[in-house]
Amino acid sequence: MVFFTCNICGESVKKPAVEKHYQTRCRGKDKNVSCMDCLKDFYGEEYVAHIKCISEAQKYASQSQGFAAKEPRNKNAQKQESWMDIIRSILDSSEYNLTPAVRSAFQKLQSVDNVPRKKAKFENFVGNCMRMPRNQATQVWDILEKELNKMKEAKQAELARAKAEKIAEIQQKQKAEVEEEAPPKKKAKVETTEDAAAEETSNGVTSDFDWAAQLTKIVTKQADGIFLEKLRKKLLKKYAKHLSVEDLNEKQAKKFQKRFDKQLKLADSLEVEGEIVKIAS
Repeated sequence: MVFFTCNICGESVKKPAVEKHYQTRCRGKDKNVSCMDCLKDFYGEEYVAHIKCISEAQKYASQSQGFAAKEPRNKNAQKQESWMDIIRSILDSSEYNLTPAVRSAFQKLQSVDNVPRKKAKFENFVGNCMRMPRNQATQVWDILEKELNKMKEAKQAELARAKAEKIAEIQQKQKAEVEEEAPPKKKAKVETTEDAAAEETSNGVTSDFDWAAQLTKIVTKQADGIFLEKLRKKLLKKYAKHLSVEDLNEKQAKKFQKRFDKQLKLADSLEVEGEIVKIAS
C-alpha cells in the first residue's frame, strides 16, 4: 500500500483516501502530495499512476558500501500489477467506447491497489468502497473480463509460436547431426575410379595395357611353354614399367592379379595345362 503526505496540511493519507481528503479537509485546494517512501512530489492526478514504490529495505540500504537489499518476491503483487495493466489498457483503448461514468469508474480503480480479481468479490468491493451501482459494477466487470480474455489469448498464441520455433530448431539440429553421422555415399565407386586412374595414368601419360598381346609375346618365346608363376612375374614387370613405377602398391597388385587371371582365361591363343602355359595348338 502506497502512503502519501499532503503537502498542504501535512497529514498522512493512504492512496485510496487521497480523493476523499481533498474533498473534505483540504477541500478547494489543488492536489499536492508526496510519497512517504521515495519522497517524490505529485500534482493533480499524477499520484494515480504511482502504484508501487521502493521498500524500506531498499530505502535504507547502504548503496555506498555496495549492498543492495533484494526485493522479496510477491506473487499477489505481480498479479495485482497485471490487473492494473489491464485497467490502463482499457482506458487507453478506443475499442470499448467508454461512457463518461464508466471511464470515471476505471480511473477510480487505478488509485486502488487491492482490486479483487473475482466477479462476486469485485462487485461487492466497488459497491461498498466506491459506492458504485450494481449495474455499473457489472458493466465494468464485463469489460475487464473481455480485455483479460483477449490478453490470455495473445499470451497463449505467443507461447504456441515460441514452442513451434523451439521444436523446429530441435528438428533442424537433429537433422544436421544425422547428416554429419551418415556414411559418405558412393565411396566404393569413387575409390574404384581412383584406382583405375592410378593404374592407367602415370606421369601425366594415359594409355591402355594390351594384356592379350603381352601374354602371347612372353609365351611365344618359350617353345615348351612357361610356368604360370614365371609368366605372372614377367608380365608384372612389364605392367609396372607401363605405369612407370618400380613396385605396385597393394591396391594395384590386387588389381593386376585379378586382371591377369581374367585375361589368361580369355586368351584364345594360349592354353593352360596344370602349371604350364603354352601356345594353343
